[in-house]
Order: sequence, then C-alpha cells, then structure tokens
Amino acid sequence: MEFVAARKDFASALMKASGIPEQKNLSSVMANLLLESTGEDTVRLTAQSYEVTLVTTFPAQVAQGGRMALSGRSLVDAARMLPEAPVRLRRTPNHWADLSAGRTEYKIPGILPENMPEAQEPQTSLEVKLPRDLLVEMVDRVSFAQSMDEGRPNLNGIYLKAAPEGEAARIEAVATDGHRLSRMLRTVENAGLAEPVAAILHRKGVTELKRFLEDVTGVVTVGFQRNAVVFRVETGFLMVRQIELEYPDYHRVIPSEARWRLEVDRGELQGAVNRAGVVISSDKTPLVRFKLDAGRLQVQAQDPERGDAHSEIDVGYEGEPLEISYNNKYLLDALKALPGPSVVLSVKDQSSATLLSSVNDDGLLQLIMPVRV
Repeated sequence: MEFVAARKDFASALMKASGIPEQKNLSSVMANLLLESTGEDTVRLTAQSYEVTLVTTFPAQVAQGGRMALSGRSLVDAARMLPEAPVRLRRTPNHWADLSAGRTEYKIPGILPENMPEAQEPQTSLEVKLPRDLLVEMVDRVSFAQSMDEGRPNLNGIYLKAAPEGEAARIEAVATDGHRLSRMLRTVENAGLAEPVAAILHRKGVTELKRFLEDVTGVVTVGFQRNAVVFRVETGFLMVRQIELEYPDYHRVIPSEARWRLEVDRGELQGAVNRAGVVISSDKTPLVRFKLDAGRLQVQAQDPERGDAHSEIDVGYEGEPLEISYNNKYLLDALKALPGPSVVLSVKDQSSATLLSSVNDDGLLQLIMPVRV
C-alpha cells in the first residue's frame, strides 16, 4: 500500500485517533492503527480500544491499494514533526512503513494487518440528530464532574438522556463523582427521536468525542445500541462503550428550596477563590471558607505552614449570616463551567449540596457538597 495526502488531512485524521490506541502495552495489537485504501482517492483509518472505536476517512492519492497496521504512538509522534509538504506513506516488505514529507523521513514499525480486529459497522436501534456544538458543550460543561474512582463504575462517565417532545427532543447530560454534580438541559428542534433513550458514556469515550468533533460542522447523528453509543458524521463514526449499569437517582440531591440565596459576579468570585488558593498546600484538601453578611462576601483560606488569605466582595445581600466551606478546586471547576457574568449560589443548609446556577442559562446547574471543618 502507498498513498500521498495533504499534511493537514493526514494530521487531522491522526489527531482524532491519537488518544485511542493502547499506550502501556505496546505489544498489543490495540497499540496499532489500521490504514486501508477504499478507492483511488480515499484512505480509511481505524483505531480501537476496549472502550472506543474510531473509523474516519481522509482524501489521498492512492498509488497502490492495500492495508497496513502501524504503531499508533510512532505514527502520531512522527506525523506531528513533519514539515508543511505532501505526506507519503509506503508499506515495506516487513510490514513497517516509510513516512516522508519534504526532506524528512521516518520508518514506522508495524504488524501484519490481518492481526488487527475487524471494526464492525454499528447497527443502531434509535437515533437522534444533535448539533455538533451541543455535544462539545456537553463535554466542556459536564465532563469534569465524572468520577475517577474505578470502584464506582456507574459514575465513570456522562449519563446522556434524550426524550422526544413533539418534533423536538429534550437532551439531558449529567456527571457526578458523589461530591459534586454537573447537569445540562437542552431542547433540540427536528431531532428525529422516536422514543426515550438513555446511556452512560464511558469517560474514555467522552474525551475522544471532543477530538472526533474537532473539525466537524453541522449535525451529528447519535445512535444507540445495546452496549454502545455511536456518533456518526460524513467522514466516519466514533463508537463509545456504554456502561451497562444503573445511574443513581441524582434528582433527589438537587435542592428545591434555599435558606440562603446570593447573586454574585462570577469573575470576582473566581478571582477571590484563586487568591485564597495561594496559601493552600498541594498535599492537603484545597479548602476555602465563605463568610456571608449583609453587603459582603468574605473568602478565606488558612494553612499552618503557608499562612492565611482573605478577600472581600461587595454583594447585594441583606439576609442572615452564613459560614460554609468548599473544596477550592471543585468550586473553581463549577464556576468555569457556568456562562455569563453572574452566578447564583443557593444554600439549603450546611449539610446539603449547594446549587450554583447561571443567571443567563437556566439549563445549567452545578452542585457541590460543602466540607465540614
């Protein structure tokens, strides 16, 4: 097999696949990328892991058809260093390949392509058409709250729900690690969804989804099958393993009432929390304390070895005083994920989750459990 492709097309396809191949066990067949000619002017790239399968195509001038399976790490690393020139990739007799552009050349290790597992064309029972930008927003505003605890696998991803509302669909995306929760609600017109559907997207696939959509515009067809969710565009698809467990009932932790309610400038609050973080040691829980009184919010942090920090913000608040503490990092993540100049903090009591919401977008909310000190 041999082909020549524009560097940007080749690099774009490899970028989509770069995080999928096995990184630790480089002797695994899953550490390789499969390239196949599908005609005189197209090459198909396949990357697989246990959680994610990517199939994408890119334009190329195919001089000799065929297949090759090459080390994902070697190919991606070498391709990043190629100069701006047409890229040539040619398979050699030992299943390796010569990669060149301009006056730069690499020899890329490979294996017999027949050893690679076949990527099955996914068959989906239900589909919904979603804007690309909505899916990217889902990753940006929700995914940070996914759990990294392998002992709680049902929290190791984003819970995605879709329900038809006439010609539209109500989309809900949720992530939680038990200490915080992020939720996004959106309504999509002309979504083409026939019945309600829900799935937990594995966090590995959530990470790869944003790469997959990097240069995509328009609508993405999201299909659901028993054990996977498929994101399909004109050039290919990304199949993400579904975590086949029950997601917890998160609705019961969302407070319906608040004893304290405060609207505050988001930028000012982020700045105050960041300033407090200067005195927090990296090996300790990043704890920040709020003291709310009429007209002002005090943001404080203390560390026996690094000192104390104190900032004040003017606020339009006239209620009863409040003292409450939070994980500094969780608070900053939540503020970053909310849009607009102002946010609202709603506190039911010092032992219930605090709700952070956007003044400009009632479809987004963040929950953070306070820390007892």
